[in-house]
Amino acid sequence: MTKTIDASPTKEFFIDMLTRDIALDRSLLDLIDNSVDAARENNIENAWIKIYFKDGNFVIHDNCGGMDIYSAQNYAFRFGRPKNNPATPNSVGQFGVGMKRTLFKLGKKFKVYSKKKGEAFSIDIDVDKWKVDDKDWTFNIELNDAIEVNNGETKIIVSDIYPDISEQLSLQTFINSLSQEISSAHFMSINSGLNVYINDEKVSNYHLTLLHSDELGVYSKEFNIDNVSVKITAGISERKLEAGGWYIVCNGRLVESANQNRITGWQLDGIPKYHPDYAFFRGVVEFNCEDSSKLPWTTTKTGVDRDNSIYRVALNYMKIAMRPIISFLRERAKEDMQFKNGLLDSKPLNESIGHATHVQLNVIEASDVFERPPAAERKDMPEVATIQYTVLASDIEKAKLSLNVSTNKEVGEETFNYYMSYECKNG
Repeated sequence: MTKTIDASPTKEFFIDMLTRDIALDRSLLDLIDNSVDAARENNIENAWIKIYFKDGNFVIHDNCGGMDIYSAQNYAFRFGRPKNNPATPNSVGQFGVGMKRTLFKLGKKFKVYSKKKGEAFSIDIDVDKWKVDDKDWTFNIELNDAIEVNNGETKIIVSDIYPDISEQLSLQTFINSLSQEISSAHFMSINSGLNVYINDEKVSNYHLTLLHSDELGVYSKEFNIDNVSVKITAGISERKLEAGGWYIVCNGRLVESANQNRITGWQLDGIPKYHPDYAFFRGVVEFNCEDSSKLPWTTTKTGVDRDNSIYRVALNYMKIAMRPIISFLRERAKEDMQFKNGLLDSKPLNESIGHATHVQLNVIEASDVFERPPAAERKDMPEVATIQYTVLASDIEKAKLSLNVSTNKEVGEETFNYYMSYECKNG
């Protein structure tokens, strides 16, 4: 006799697993991602996204084009991305879980309002009631005027917020951190005109720039791999230890910031470990593809999938870009030390950095040669030698007192200079 076992998941288990391993700030970024995708898909100029937390409710409201009823019914509220889901070219939201995961993480009730091309709908979900029936995974959608929004807008309101979430959303430190994360994650969209607000405060612009002049260049190379466009840009910027390294961007979304480890080539194939001397280095890799599933990012968009075949090819080019810049920075550090020790009359490498100006990534012309000035030649210096001898320690201490010095080296130098001055006057 054969019997069946019901292996279908409970909604309680599903929600717990869906929301457990993502931090609040990352889940909120998923909502921003959806709005950015909508603005790109609908070619919205002067797009804005507004986030509020007040009166116990979380609200995200945008004018990024709205959602049509057909997509809401068949795709947007599915758990996962159906195979027949119409593609959003060059999208950031890839996996079909971001919005739902965030709403379930925030609270027990949520409402969604949207209006596109005159068609409007609303969805009103009480999660506790919805969880009762594990067999029914549908949401009810109301076709109406969605008076909460204007045409082209979407508004989501989450209420009955979980206490720990409410506590975080009430902290100004969390809001400041979230603002900085949005600023960097979507710096390309924000610098192109997207406006994002948190509690009426505008998220600031984040600029990733490189230094450029007639004598100091920028490495830039573009190529395609399996319909993925890759652009590698590398060069010199201000010396900032925590900001140096590689920045990885997928379809305009920053997924890796100031990476300084082996994932981006440091300590591989002769490239040294990241060091304060290399804090001038900045490298940016931009991956763009209509099919976002090909891009080398993790499901949370917080890092690089190092096993991605596209990324492995790009990494080889990244190491090629690094080598001449690292060599330049090594010489710069050496030049600085030699100049301070009087072995050089000039320091052209350091001066080339000081004289260069910051330029935006989008105005840099492609050049797979890193232009730089030549190093200065050392002065002709007389040959030097080292003297070493052993004397009583007590005598050295007496000499230190007499000479008013504190080290053995100074004793040796002062006594030698004394001998040369008084015993070798004629030669």
